[in-house]
Amino acid sequence: MATVMRGSASSVPAVFAEQVERQRDRLAIRFKEYGIWHRVSWGQYGEEVRRVAAALLAFGLRHQENVAVLAENRPEWLYCHLGIQTVGGATCGIYPTSSPEQIRYLLNHSEARLVFVENEEQLDKILAIVGETRVERIVVWDAKGLWGFSQERVSFLEDFLKQGQTFAETRPGLIEERLAAVRPTDTAMIIYTSGTTGPPKGAMLAHGAILWVIEALQTVNPVSRDDEVVSYLPFAHIYENLVSVFGPMRHGYIVNFVESLDTLFQNLREISPTYFASVPRIWEKLASTVELRMADSTLFKRGIYRAAVAIGRRHARARLSETRVPLWLALAYRLAHTVALAPLKRRLGFDRTRLAVCGAAPASPELFEYYHALGIPLIEGYGLTESTGVISINRVARPRVGTVGPPVPGLEVVLADDGEILTRGPHVFKGYFKDADLTAQTIDREGWLHTGDVGAWEDGYLKIMDRKKDIIITAGGKNITPAYIENKLKFSSYIQDAVVVGDARKYLVALILIDEDNVTKFAQDHRVPFTTFQDLTQSAEVVRLIDGEVEAVNKTLSQVETIKKVALLPRRFYAEEGDVTPTMKVKRRALEQRYADVIKGLYRD
Repeated sequence: MATVMRGSASSVPAVFAEQVERQRDRLAIRFKEYGIWHRVSWGQYGEEVRRVAAALLAFGLRHQENVAVLAENRPEWLYCHLGIQTVGGATCGIYPTSSPEQIRYLLNHSEARLVFVENEEQLDKILAIVGETRVERIVVWDAKGLWGFSQERVSFLEDFLKQGQTFAETRPGLIEERLAAVRPTDTAMIIYTSGTTGPPKGAMLAHGAILWVIEALQTVNPVSRDDEVVSYLPFAHIYENLVSVFGPMRHGYIVNFVESLDTLFQNLREISPTYFASVPRIWEKLASTVELRMADSTLFKRGIYRAAVAIGRRHARARLSETRVPLWLALAYRLAHTVALAPLKRRLGFDRTRLAVCGAAPASPELFEYYHALGIPLIEGYGLTESTGVISINRVARPRVGTVGPPVPGLEVVLADDGEILTRGPHVFKGYFKDADLTAQTIDREGWLHTGDVGAWEDGYLKIMDRKKDIIITAGGKNITPAYIENKLKFSSYIQDAVVVGDARKYLVALILIDEDNVTKFAQDHRVPFTTFQDLTQSAEVVRLIDGEVEAVNKTLSQVETIKKVALLPRRFYAEEGDVTPTMKVKRRALEQRYADVIKGLYRD
């Protein structure tokens, strides 16, 4: 098997230490607090990681012992993450939206004795269940609201770090010894899968696999220390780790932390990242926001925008199909870009973006075409937690819309007889923590990782059809991939999510979650009375609006794929209630069960 790894360091923290030495005085991190952007140099970054490492040694953390982290994105996440790995431990991230019951399961399963928590809100969750776990120490980063609070298991971060400083003074050189003992085959982190079915499973990712993936990605779409990214996706997921932890650790670029998800679009304009990676939900929301705002602008501005996007789409289709772009179209696009598209990109915060990635869930081809029309080079990639986040990705220089690109060099990808995607190589995970049987079912004896996704080849580019278990077989025996239809529906400005149903049925129906912001604006513009979200979904005008959006999608589908009936769901989706995963993937089986009566009604003549 080909290798891509370079350099002498053989573990994540060793590579990080090399980067700190190379760029000690350069900027590593920015974060915003009370309206002011603060800067952290690589030297400061390295020192904070060492402080955490020393404190963990003082606590008595053992080699390959697991430590949990429960927090939103902020620099302390990185300090603790890499501090844990520096002394040979493994990080177990917990989604900050998790309920106390979910946290109890993860703490017990990971056998963590120590957990880092962000603030009072997360501490309350831990204290509610800590007596049912083996946790000995809870370290709180933000003491706001906790002045005077005292509990034998709880320490505040600064106090915890002071204990480490005292310990390090008595045991000089111990951090270096522990760092040197970390092997490429050791577990760097355990990522608990979202659990669209059943309880989360702990996927063990090795240091060697992470380093291999980071180097392999560099051969495909290179980045440099002059790049900047925005961090806001949860660190409990592999995606954000690749972009905001392991990528900069190896290549030295700058990570900017947003204030919150609510301020993401504002912070994007302030930062103007050169590299932006996100999930389809964010790209879809941004596109629908632009469309709705333009619809509400003056007739002149709306006309200019519509004409510019139409020219951009035509130019994008010609360029992406690798046909020769006619001179008149090239000139028209240059004019459209100067007059409308370039100012729009600046307003969105994408004027410097040269690498834009959509991953972690499938998205519609129309979404990618739209962004290419604006001049934003959005590409799609594919991977699993179990493949250390990577299997294939489009190249910026020659993307193919509707595919997830060719496989990354150095790994193998084949399709099984039933179309399931199998992959083998140094990127494959070690296995599931404390579950040898499930590991054996996922990685066969020849080393092939069974992804559970059905795919197809298109001139060497990989296409994702759907999850193997989600493929619908209608009563007429037709195989339908619901994700393809759902992604088309979600491209509508008025539809946030869709679940297509029809297994063993005569026709397809869909459960629709409306986009609350955009549909609310529609209702206000058209004087549609409502008081609650449920009222909005029951309005005759809104039902007609969504029916029109569905009908527009139906015109692009074959007869057997068309949606015959829809139901607008009366409540939002919540990760805490099992509707979606923390990364906002719909839990199809849970929703079908919750709305079983609604589905029966759609099939009632």
